[in-house]
Amino acid sequence: MDRRSFLRRSAVQAGALITASSALGGLTGCSGGGGDVGTPIVPLPPTFPGSSIPLPATPAATGAHKFPQSIASGDPKPDGAVLWARVVPASADDVASVSGGNFSVKLRISAAVANASAVGTTTALSGNIDAEADVPVYAQYDHSLRHRISGLQANTVYYYQFTAGDTRSKVGRFKTAPAADADNASLKFAFMSCQDWSVNHWAGMESLAQEDVDFIVHLGDYIYETVGEAFQTGGVEAGHPLLQLPQGTALPSGGKYANGLADYRYLYKRYRTDPRLQAVHERFAMVAVWDDHEFSDDCWQDRSTYENGSFNAATGVADNTVQTSRRLGANQAWFEYMPADIPFSFEPGQGITNIRIYRDLKFGKLMHLVMTDQRLYRADHMIPEAAPNPLTGQPLGQIGARYMVPEATLYGIEAQKLAAGAALPDPMALVTVLGGSQRQWWAQTMTSSTSQWKIWGNETSLLKMGVDGAKIPSAPAAFKTKFVLNADQWDGYNTERKYLMGQLLGKGVKNVVAVTGDIHAFYAGVVMADYNAATPVPAMVDLVTAGMSSNSNFTYFLQAASLPAFAPLKPLVAISEAEAEGIAIQMLSAAIALGAGITDLSNTAAIQAAVGAAIQAGMVPAAAFAPTPTLSRAIINTFDETQAGVMGTIVAQTIAGLAATGRSAAAMTLYGAIAGRLAAALGIPMSSVPASEVVKRLNPFANSTTGVGPTVNNPWIKHVDSDAQGYAVVTLSKTELLCDFKKLKRLANGQAPAQPAVASVKRVRVAAGVTDVTVV
Repeated sequence: MDRRSFLRRSAVQAGALITASSALGGLTGCSGGGGDVGTPIVPLPPTFPGSSIPLPATPAATGAHKFPQSIASGDPKPDGAVLWARVVPASADDVASVSGGNFSVKLRISAAVANASAVGTTTALSGNIDAEADVPVYAQYDHSLRHRISGLQANTVYYYQFTAGDTRSKVGRFKTAPAADADNASLKFAFMSCQDWSVNHWAGMESLAQEDVDFIVHLGDYIYETVGEAFQTGGVEAGHPLLQLPQGTALPSGGKYANGLADYRYLYKRYRTDPRLQAVHERFAMVAVWDDHEFSDDCWQDRSTYENGSFNAATGVADNTVQTSRRLGANQAWFEYMPADIPFSFEPGQGITNIRIYRDLKFGKLMHLVMTDQRLYRADHMIPEAAPNPLTGQPLGQIGARYMVPEATLYGIEAQKLAAGAALPDPMALVTVLGGSQRQWWAQTMTSSTSQWKIWGNETSLLKMGVDGAKIPSAPAAFKTKFVLNADQWDGYNTERKYLMGQLLGKGVKNVVAVTGDIHAFYAGVVMADYNAATPVPAMVDLVTAGMSSNSNFTYFLQAASLPAFAPLKPLVAISEAEAEGIAIQMLSAAIALGAGITDLSNTAAIQAAVGAAIQAGMVPAAAFAPTPTLSRAIINTFDETQAGVMGTIVAQTIAGLAATGRSAAAMTLYGAIAGRLAAALGIPMSSVPASEVVKRLNPFANSTTGVGPTVNNPWIKHVDSDAQGYAVVTLSKTELLCDFKKLKRLANGQAPAQPAVASVKRVRVAAGVTDVTVV
């Protein structure tokens, strides 16, 4: 038998088995490294899961059909990939589900390079056909199909096309992985996350579709389960019509959330009608996992967090709202619509773990990709949202439980949960993100990998992101402590993070880099084995991409900092020229008060009296204490330096700029007072005082005598851009990993930017064998 005939027959036989099991929700026999150690994955019999009812016949489709969500591929292996499509009669609605009608379609695959120009068109596939198969399509699965093709050549670009009756799908493209033993010198992939239909724009998809990459990693929030929430109104491109959930449930804060299989299916189908997202799927295989919004915001297991849930003050036991059937619907819709080579089952007793998306893929000797699930097995957040705020007695809610959490409180409760779980089969069961089985699998996979680069597809950031309120002189007493900014990410599960990092260090595992999403910002930094150690030791690197289409991390913190309760902390997030002048007035007033012997700077009346006396005595002009109405109120981001810099330098530079341009009497007076004091101390003319020395002392958080600013927050963070949308591209070689953070242009008047949509690129580098990241 010649090679082509053998290949075709092998692909058809293997593909039919896998389609029959995976398209119907059964466990597949070739998930390629995703199984529990020693546990084989057995294909289901040819019946509906959990029953003896045989699968229905699927006669060949006849007449006109269409592929309203186009086509997709995923999980590239050396011998093939998973191919996906949704096929309905030509007369059907593009998004609504169609009842009845099981049929089969023809799949053809070719490596002929002549097909490159046909990608994204319905031009018939040309050249030699390397594989073909009849693939069943079932109404029960919303007329979606998932077909695992095997028997192909490694490290090869293939083109594929489905035919349903008289209708051809568009031509798709995927590249198989290098052979497991291939000594490949390079690899290139993009990673992305957070693509809300109702926020910002999708022009970045067009740019991504033009990238020269081997495949794409998607780190979750492929859909957003809410529609019409406050954060989803106003800032979206006009080209995206309003979403209309078939069912939906009202949210306390407005809008609706998806609450069943029909709703989740609708979201995937509507998202996939966008031709820009279709173009990405048509051109590249995708390796995807979910994060929270594929089910519910900040979820854990089958719990939602829209409401605070319950809390028993006597026992300390809490729980969020349990929504098991909703979780199962989200699981099934993800399985039906994502081209992932994963096990799924409807068998009774499986519960919400009827799907397993954590898995690993190898790309020659150069890279081992390890994808995890950080929602289905995680424990509750350490601090329950329903726990009472010690100051108000009201439930904490998000602030205090998941965001802006006092570090000491967080660690204290984690210690209590560790003690409570000490006798459990998994001692970390109450403080886990991964769950016991996945944690063991991760540790074994990482520590036994022989690939040069170990890349972790990681949903939430591993970098510690904190702020020390004790460094903020103007902060109220309640804020003079260390805070964790986001306890929904790994900062909220510190013990397990330390365990994982300890596994890497203990086994001497090098070249481990996480590619991460979730937080709607670009970050690059070093993950420490123990951030609280006297001398933290680096264990791996974390590279975080901004959301493709989302509100930025900066905008969320700006909103919170704009609340009256957080007003003293707002300069840590944002200022304006007008607000910088206000800080200059405060600093000048405080200096006068201290000079008058007033040590209690909370005594407003005493400070005002001292200022009034200084004005009366001609020491300072009255104009220095009056706001300048013409100053700009445009937002200036200070959040980036708060997270990875010396706080207050931007405030100081802004005040200095106002003084230098003569636009603020307060800024000029404060600048002159500091320069005069330095001149007197140094015995030199004021004109000889270095401007840099004055600017240092304009920092409201610095020592006013020495100009020394506070210690850098989070020194392990080497790059942050908190106000961005975009994606990232990684280029791997034997000597280095280069990551290009591609920041997108802004939405303008409801219109997505014209191409190219990328506004700027920031490159970071990880050298092989060195656990550090540098900004190039």
